[in-house]
Amino acid sequence: MTTQSSTTLRPLRWGAGLIRGRFEVHRNGHHYVVDSGYLDLDERISLYRDGRLVDTTRRKASFAIEDGAHIEAAVAKLGMKYVRIREAKARETQPLTPAAGTAEAWRANLDRQHPATSRAVGIVATLIVVGVLLLELPQLINLVGLLTSYVGLPVFEIPAIRLAGWQNLLVIIAGGLAAIERGLSMRYNPLLDD
Repeated sequence: MTTQSSTTLRPLRWGAGLIRGRFEVHRNGHHYVVDSGYLDLDERISLYRDGRLVDTTRRKASFAIEDGAHIEAAVAKLGMKYVRIREAKARETQPLTPAAGTAEAWRANLDRQHPATSRAVGIVATLIVVGVLLLELPQLINLVGLLTSYVGLPVFEIPAIRLAGWQNLLVIIAGGLAAIERGLSMRYNPLLDD
């Protein structure tokens, strides 16, 4: 972890909320913000207090704040796995609020204003991700099975549904959109989202 108190938090520019995760909480007179760029290959997670950088770490963070509490955050493939505050000696956590201007804030607003629609979109996204895994994983295994002959091992194949190239492309696009929806609503599951 690094400490760099001279850096200040910049406001989100138009469109930046699509590629940045920013979550906030007001606590004991301070404004804490967790910031992460989704296109950052180093997967940095930064904590700001009252607009000043307090600490930066990679992939997974547990930032100590006052009263023994911690702000915990972890980066997923698309978005964040979680961004939450854990009180000292408590098992329960409380999620931080997505900052205005982020895609997560837009998704949370949809959930508040239209909970039935939000729930339906979440269910459909999960079904699509599961369906894509069931369709594409056997094809990937068969590709590996064909390549085994190059290292002197026997070729193997498992039953798989064969799709045309354009159908595979549509399935991959649908899976990507469903994964983005799951990331925005922070419905992380290691079996589906890793």
